[in-house]
Amino acid sequence: MALTSVDDAAWASPWRRRRVGEKALLSLGLVLTALLAPPWPGTVLVSLVAIAAMLGPARIQPMVLATVMLAPLAFLLVGALSVAVGIGSTAPESALLWRWGPFSLGLDGLRRAAELLGHGIAGALALMVLATTTPMVDLLDWGRRWHIPDPLLEVASLTYRLLWVLLASTMAIRAAQRARLADSAPLRRRFEAAASATGAVLVRSWERARRLEDGLAGRGHESTLATLPLERQPSPAFLLATLTTLAGIWALALTVGGHR
Repeated sequence: MALTSVDDAAWASPWRRRRVGEKALLSLGLVLTALLAPPWPGTVLVSLVAIAAMLGPARIQPMVLATVMLAPLAFLLVGALSVAVGIGSTAPESALLWRWGPFSLGLDGLRRAAELLGHGIAGALALMVLATTTPMVDLLDWGRRWHIPDPLLEVASLTYRLLWVLLASTMAIRAAQRARLADSAPLRRRFEAAASATGAVLVRSWERARRLEDGLAGRGHESTLATLPLERQPSPAFLLATLTTLAGIWALALTVGGHR
């Protein structure tokens, strides 16, 4: 699953030992560049840099990257399709490539859809640079150092933990159903099994969440659940490489994009 893939990759990546602020500078800098730079060649350059950073020094497996990008890519494709296909267009037939009833497809719509898809893919890849190299515990500790209010961090931390509770419950129940050959049952039995699994997941997750709350109360948890932060040395070379890369992308994007 994508959630476990991202978490496992973040803990195993050698970039986990880098400062969160340095990775955030690279990731957020690429995100802003993907959103603000000209679509060509800005978004292409951002995508290539993000992929090279993850598959290269961050050592993220290609299959992991493909898995975590499936959901964003599907969402972006649906959004691009809705932009490309117009409804009730009044453009002349010569400007359209296809028309069927009120639906039509033109060059202008294709261009806007391609730009939207390019911005979205580049932004998603840029965000994955941080997501696949930084565990949630490091992000929460980084937020605490930036004086983000503790209640917000606690809500994020507990939500993240409860997601794992929900995921573990779902996987355990699905494994039990597969062992009882639920996947090879008739269609009606499959719907019954899905409904039963949904109810069981909710009940089991509620029970495990209550036990988690009891465990925290038994340990005297009242305000924050602080973890021991790791001391990481700053890397001037990494910061210089990040700033140089971002500047190079902007220079090339503005040069090539300005001549179009």
